[in-house]
Amino acid sequence: MRQLSLLDDTAARLAGTMAAIRAAMRTVAGAPENEGRKALPDKLNALARQAGIRLTQGNQKTISKDTLDKWLSPSDTSHPPSLLAVLAFCRVTGNVEPLRVVLQALNLGLMTEEDRKLRDYGKAVRDMEAARRRKKKLEEEL
Repeated sequence: MRQLSLLDDTAARLAGTMAAIRAAMRTVAGAPENEGRKALPDKLNALARQAGIRLTQGNQKTISKDTLDKWLSPSDTSHPPSLLAVLAFCRVTGNVEPLRVVLQALNLGLMTEEDRKLRDYGKAVRDMEAARRRKKKLEEEL
């Protein structure tokens, strides 16, 4: 295992991850007075009930609009959303941008359906080239 340097960009990337997650969630949620944002707590609570998960710590079983606003607030750093809350948020909004931020902190990315097709196409082309070389070699040996 490699020890991280204080000057390593990985440490800096991790330091700003929660702020970037909050910013992505805030963008997806829209303005505080937006009707879609007002409905998010109910949608999140419904999904949490259905999945049998808790989105917050402590005794609260549901989240309120105030809790959602705290998660999304750039100035309130004492109430970060949990990983499950980020995943539930992505599910109910249909937008994976907050998850993309999490993965970027790990130097990973998300593949779209088109990305998968292009990957599979590239593998097929590579396999065809390898088969062509094997065929040519066999033909030369005949």
